[in-house]
Amino acid sequence: MTEKIHEASLGETINGFYLQTQWHKSLLCTLYRVTHPDHDLAMVMKVPKLDVILPPSAYAGFETEVRILSRLRGVYTPRVVGKGDMATCPYIVMEYIEGDAILQATNHAPVTVARLVELLVPLCKAIHELHQHNIIHLDIKPENIRNREDGQAVIIDFGSAHHTLMPDMYIDSHEMAPRTPDYVAPEQIQHIRNEFGSDIYALGIIMYQLATGKFPFAYSNQITLYKKLYLPPTPPRVYDETLPPWLQEVILRCLQRHPHNRFTSAKQLAYMLLHPHMIKLSRLAELKQKPGLVEKMRFWFAARRDKRQSSTLLHPRERIIRVHHVLVALDLSHSAEELKQALHTTLQRLARSDRQCFFTVLSVIESNEFSFSKGVDEENRQAHSTNIHCQIELRHWMKTLNLAKNRVNYQVIEGTAASEIIGYARHHLVDHIIIGARGSSTLRRYLGSVSSKVVAEAPCSVTVVRTQINQSTKEKNVDPEL
Repeated sequence: MTEKIHEASLGETINGFYLQTQWHKSLLCTLYRVTHPDHDLAMVMKVPKLDVILPPSAYAGFETEVRILSRLRGVYTPRVVGKGDMATCPYIVMEYIEGDAILQATNHAPVTVARLVELLVPLCKAIHELHQHNIIHLDIKPENIRNREDGQAVIIDFGSAHHTLMPDMYIDSHEMAPRTPDYVAPEQIQHIRNEFGSDIYALGIIMYQLATGKFPFAYSNQITLYKKLYLPPTPPRVYDETLPPWLQEVILRCLQRHPHNRFTSAKQLAYMLLHPHMIKLSRLAELKQKPGLVEKMRFWFAARRDKRQSSTLLHPRERIIRVHHVLVALDLSHSAEELKQALHTTLQRLARSDRQCFFTVLSVIESNEFSFSKGVDEENRQAHSTNIHCQIELRHWMKTLNLAKNRVNYQVIEGTAASEIIGYARHHLVDHIIIGARGSSTLRRYLGSVSSKVVAEAPCSVTVVRTQINQSTKEKNVDPEL
């Protein structure tokens, strides 16, 4: 049966799947566009080449992909429709994702900074989701990234991946996993496969491509890729001086030789791309020349001094959650001074106990606070003035915490409080929300119980802060433990 699959001609049916066209062919596998009478879905069948002599790693890669994809559910990976028996009829049928926006963008790079951010943020979120499920992809490149119609990034080809809760078949087979030299991280060259920062490094390469149309180490191959261990990358602003310093800072931080010097998570990288004013600039941001001999020698000696150390044996998710994104919902208009002080005290304790977390302080201006009887221009001026005033108040309120610039962001949004808080938390993958409970029953009657709605619908944990004055008037459906 297996031989029949590999020699099958177009138009043949295998276990109900009709081989319509050959979509792609590589050294290790063949992909067919297929249809099935029971599935109204665009699908692709991936079949390993078992009729040629290949190293055991080829089989390990296919089996790894089947194991991982079969366990995943969500929009960030293709849906698995069917799979064959690994011993007698190995294949996997997946949802076919049409879009290849990042691949097209890298082929026509450079692109604008706005377009780069637009493409990278969904990709960062997709990779963060994989890391949350203890999966390190280890072969992130434009060819392995698809996108849905709404722009949602989808990661494919898990043949090189490592699932930290499953045996690593490449280690067991004593062979090197397949890798793409241009996107491989330095630690992968040293056979370290349990470092999720390797995917962050690949994101840096893709950003570099989109920003400059080039690779940071020129084109690599299996021999020259070792220069990543001993040479610094060429700064992006060597090729384009107009690139903003913050973008070069982000790219070069992703390309740091040590994984722990890169961004802590793909989620944090996405947030920084959307809020560049929070990025703390270093000497990396101002580099405009290729590394000279002195710089290369310094880098080389530093690399030689470093002892090769494996990453700590923590699952990716356990490491990622160490850096929390905390959303602080502050109602400047209706919160009593006692509640503001209680919120401030809560934040102060959290900032001191967790020195890696970063905060977004959010204030929502209710839409009905503006008079729609006024002209449009006057209404816009009023909204702008209110926004600036709120920004100033938020900064003044947080000032005494003495937080570093890159640890706090301020947002003022017009809309309905609960909906905007929940929407912001979902869009930015917030880990924790801190919100104050309104103590006035009159306000709750007219404005609704914001904290109750946030607790019920938020995609993360929520802490509702109360004062001694309103402890007896607890919000309905809010867990007292919060």
